[in-house]
Amino acid sequence: WLTFGAIRQLGEGSMVGTGFTYTAARGEDGAYTRIMDGALAVAHRPAASDFAFLAKLQYRSDTIRNAADQGEAGAAGRTLFTMPGDARSDRVIASFSGNWTPKGRDAEAFVQRNEIGFFAAARHNLDRYQDYDLKGTTVLGGLDLRIGIGDRIELGGVATVRHGLQDGTTSFAVGPQIGIVPARDVLLVLGYNIAGFRDPDFSGARNTEKGLFATLRMKFDADSLGFLGLGR
Repeated sequence: WLTFGAIRQLGEGSMVGTGFTYTAARGEDGAYTRIMDGALAVAHRPAASDFAFLAKLQYRSDTIRNAADQGEAGAAGRTLFTMPGDARSDRVIASFSGNWTPKGRDAEAFVQRNEIGFFAAARHNLDRYQDYDLKGTTVLGGLDLRIGIGDRIELGGVATVRHGLQDGTTSFAVGPQIGIVPARDVLLVLGYNIAGFRDPDFSGARNTEKGLFATLRMKFDADSLGFLGLGR
């Protein structure tokens, strides 16, 4: 198991970062899994700006050998594959996500109550396994809309579409969601996808599986961990 990361600030609200993770394990039954994940990301979120974005370029490789059940082997955990036997998948993923939070007027102050989010990505598979040819490109796009109702509740919806350029297949995920602010700088989102699809490569960025889902967002800044006294 190996993890490496680095980050550099480019200016106020902007930074670039890179990371690499390597995980491998072998089970007592001889099963073996290996996961490699490397990424380069650029984030831009100035405090005074209505617009923020995150761009990411990622390479991921999943390998299983002699897997008996669900592609797992000991501590390496679950890979992309849900099949026994031997398999390998290498892919390159590029993604861009953004948020626009226009300011409105509330009494004498400007506040951010509404938010429009969008997501675009492309994934290119590099190889094949067994009798299946996985080489090809998949594109994905998503749109989020949230409207603030008071200071602690927001209503909205989310929609995602995935399309395979080689086979022409298209999948959709769409449903409503509600956001609740239980504490300062914390947002709990509850949603339900009426239709959905499963895609492990984008599960960290989008909730696309059919059914109920929940996410928790927290905002951290220079003062968030001030109670630890680290800056003294």
